[in-house]
Amino acid sequence: MADAKLVARANEVIDRLFALNEAMESADAFCAYLKELNARDVLVKQYLVKPSDVGARHVLSIRWVHAGILRAAVGTITACLDPEDSRRGNRASVGQIIQLLKDKTLVDLFAGAGQGSTVALQQARERYEALLKDDLFDRAKRLRNDVVAHNLIPDTPTPKVHYEDVYDLRDAAERIVTDLFAACVRDKPNCLALRAGTDEQAKLFWDTYERGTVSAPGAARPW
Repeated sequence: MADAKLVARANEVIDRLFALNEAMESADAFCAYLKELNARDVLVKQYLVKPSDVGARHVLSIRWVHAGILRAAVGTITACLDPEDSRRGNRASVGQIIQLLKDKTLVDLFAGAGQGSTVALQQARERYEALLKDDLFDRAKRLRNDVVAHNLIPDTPTPKVHYEDVYDLRDAAERIVTDLFAACVRDKPNCLALRAGTDEQAKLFWDTYERGTVSAPGAARPW
C-alpha cells in the first residue's frame, strides 16, 4: 500500500491534470469561436474590410471581440505548454506535470494501480521535447510574452503567428494532454468530448449575431 506522502504527490499530478484539461476546454472554445468568425464573409470581409453604413456600426465591436478571442487563445494555449517553474512549482502545465513524473515512484504507482501507461508517458515526453524545439512554439511564445502577457517594445520584431499556427499549436497541446491522461488515469481528457459541442455553440453564436446585423434597417442581406 502506498504511503501517504506518495499518494499526496500523486494527487498533485492529478489536480494539475484536471486544471490543464479545463484550460484546454477554454482553448478549444477560443479556437472554435475564432475559426467560425474568420469563416464568415459578411462579418469579416463585408463589415471589417468594406463596412457599409450598417456594418460600420459593428466594425469596432467585431474587431475588439476578434482581438480578445485571439489573445485569449494564444495566452491559454501557451500557458498549457509552459515549462516547469522550478522556483514555485505551481503551474498546471504540460512541462510542470512532466517534471513531476520524473519521479519513478510516482510513475510506478500509477502503472501499478492499473491506471497509468508508461508508453503514453514516454510519448508525451517525446512530443513535448519536439514541440519545444519547433519554430511554431517559439513564435507563439514570443507573441505571448511580447504582446499578450506583457506590453513590450522588443529588441527584435515579434514573429508573426498565423491563425492556422494557433490551431496547430492547440492540436499539438491536446495530443500531449491526451497522452498525459493516459499515463496517469487511463482516461481521455474531457476537452475531447466537448470539442464537437463547442464547434456547434460557436456556429450558433455567430449565426445569431450575423442574423441580427444583416436584419438591421438598411442592411444588405447576404442571401
